[in-house]
Amino acid sequence: MGMGSCCVTKMKAIVALLAILAATLAVASACGDDGEEEPSPSPTAMVTPGPSPTPRFPFEGPVGIDLTTFGAFYDEGEPIQLVVTVAVQDPMTLYYRTSQRYDLAVINSDDQELWRWSQDRAFAQVTEEVEMEENETLSSAETWDQLDNDGQQVPPGNYRIVAESSHCDANYENCGELTTSATIKISPS
Repeated sequence: MGMGSCCVTKMKAIVALLAILAATLAVASACGDDGEEEPSPSPTAMVTPGPSPTPRFPFEGPVGIDLTTFGAFYDEGEPIQLVVTVAVQDPMTLYYRTSQRYDLAVINSDDQELWRWSQDRAFAQVTEEVEMEENETLSSAETWDQLDNDGQQVPPGNYRIVAESSHCDANYENCGELTTSATIKISPS
């Protein structure tokens, strides 16, 4: 590995750590007890590659996905911080049909989809190959404001949040088959 590759790898690790720190600080500030309500950050994707000694979550196969919700219980209207992480165990290439790297959906207890992160978003229609090193991760932070696709507050209840990696196999087929989910509960305020 040349000196340039080493510096790039170290920069990737720093960027990944900064993304995790930013998500942690956002959650910590939302949990403050000073009585003032912090404005919620707008949903913005931050894809950050980064090596780690081992993936932070168990998975089988060459690629794994994890969804972090930073808790399971939320008050009605409280922003919900989400981090989607895709990891590989061995060096490999992830193939994408568009610039979209992941998707998120919120499903109610009647198995109805109420919100989808990608709805009404435009993605560049270009194929891309992302080279991943051993134990490398891609993390993306988002915020769900508890609004459905029509902009209405969802009612209190149990919800399943589904995260999906948009990568495909080498033939650009079988895209979006890697998913994981987390269950949360929204209580009346």
